[in-house]
Amino acid sequence: MKFDDVLKHVGEFGLYQKRVYFLLCLFSVFHAMRMVVLVFLQNTPSFRCAIPDYPNDTYEVTSVDHELKLNRSIPPGDFCHILVTSNSTFDENNRPMNASLAKCNRWVFDTSVFTSTIASQFSLVCDDTTKISHSAMSFYGGLLIGTFILGFLSDLIGRKLCLYISLTFLLLLGVGQSFADSYIAFAILNFFVGVALTGIFPSAYVIGIEIVGPSKRTNTGMITQLFFSTGVVSVAGLAYLIRSWQYLLLAITAPLVLFFTMWCFIPESPRWQIQKGHYSKARETVLTAAKVNKTSVPQWILDVVMPLEKKDDKSLDEENVQKGKFIDLFKSKTICKRTLISFFLWFAIAITFYGLIFNTTNLGSGSIFLNFFLSGLVEFPAHILTLLTIDKLGRKRVLFGMMMTSGLACLGCVLSIMLTAEEHQWLTVTLAMIGKFGAAGCYGCMYMYTAELFPTVIRNSALGAGTSCARLGAMFAPYVALEGAKSGGTLGQGVPLLVFGCLIVFGGALLCFMPETLNKKLPETVTDIKNFSNLSKTTEEEEKIELNS
Repeated sequence: MKFDDVLKHVGEFGLYQKRVYFLLCLFSVFHAMRMVVLVFLQNTPSFRCAIPDYPNDTYEVTSVDHELKLNRSIPPGDFCHILVTSNSTFDENNRPMNASLAKCNRWVFDTSVFTSTIASQFSLVCDDTTKISHSAMSFYGGLLIGTFILGFLSDLIGRKLCLYISLTFLLLLGVGQSFADSYIAFAILNFFVGVALTGIFPSAYVIGIEIVGPSKRTNTGMITQLFFSTGVVSVAGLAYLIRSWQYLLLAITAPLVLFFTMWCFIPESPRWQIQKGHYSKARETVLTAAKVNKTSVPQWILDVVMPLEKKDDKSLDEENVQKGKFIDLFKSKTICKRTLISFFLWFAIAITFYGLIFNTTNLGSGSIFLNFFLSGLVEFPAHILTLLTIDKLGRKRVLFGMMMTSGLACLGCVLSIMLTAEEHQWLTVTLAMIGKFGAAGCYGCMYMYTAELFPTVIRNSALGAGTSCARLGAMFAPYVALEGAKSGGTLGQGVPLLVFGCLIVFGGALLCFMPETLNKKLPETVTDIKNFSNLSKTTEEEEKIELNS
């Protein structure tokens, strides 16, 4: 008897689980806010070179004399050079006729949208523009490294303790980052914030699914995505109200203190407690859940089943160590194909999802706050639609539909940018929102699809490696979006969307070589993996269903 059977006695999703699950979902809200707030922290306002020997220069022209000096010092349309005007003559617009260009080292920024961002405070413009993407990459690189470090730590010391250790570091790092006095300090702290953040959502998510019965895990897993979207939408509102990057970062970080008040209400995973031999603590958790749910747990479960669970888990772990290795993802031709395709799917979905977030400022129409709010808002119907259809149409069909919706919308954006006039840019924004809708739906489906594609003994390896590919996609996303912003014009707007659209459409096409997993029983061991092709070819119909459906 397994712990899932124990949950059937306790209640698969009773009042106790609902209460705990809601608190855990609040961590998902913060996780989302920290994942996307860089869009506002790193925003580059309109800027130009500062006028030499004009200490009170501002981006806005404040006087006739200011305008005169501006015309004589700054070349029109050039934001990175000044005019050297010794002994120059001037045309009717007071612009020098024979001046030379020189790079400037001071800039003034438009403060009408943001009073300050890291781009304006640390002058990350012109030759230093790429540093903005480097900073974002340091954050997502931290996420990649943290996936391995904190995943191991969670298994070693427990999900709850790992969650709160990460929370403590995020509180300290977030406050420290808001007072960073240099780009280097900000980027380094950004890396460690990324590392610590990987202990928040995964730990909370695992506690949630490990206290919920098996029949309820699909729905609860998708609900978590809705809370993530709530965090995305909330950032747009906060950024609209708080226009300084330091205060915005503090506004997101300070509420973390409240999470410490939840310590007594969030349990350690009883499944982890049993695996580690903490039987008395596991019994306490189970009895507390049963009391709140108003159910009863037979004494023989407490006296017999839990110790047996430890034995069963140990034997299963030994089998995994002997047979379920990472290399097994590539040993079987069938599983290798699934592995490589799923890796690409994770990468394509992530670079599109986060790329569309970072590209919000490059749409060329509407308020950045409104565009970002809408891009978060469309995630709600995407997750709800996925939840309603994934058990009816199947994982593969829903994922294919979402990927094609996202990809074709992104490619449609390119045509809209190239072919429509400036006043019709609302069409570009609408198509970009549809693209974000599809990408968000892909994320919710991909976790479940990956878990069902692979046998039990290598499922964790497949999920871990797949999400690592997603981290790589997130790392490249700001570079693609930034290159578009640097290019400017219709080309700059269109190139990022062309890249995102092509990648995710190609990923959708690769799904034609993947099986449907709905209501299918997958192999359990590596031995089954090696025999999978032979087993699936027992009849022509089975081969078609298992390998080519």
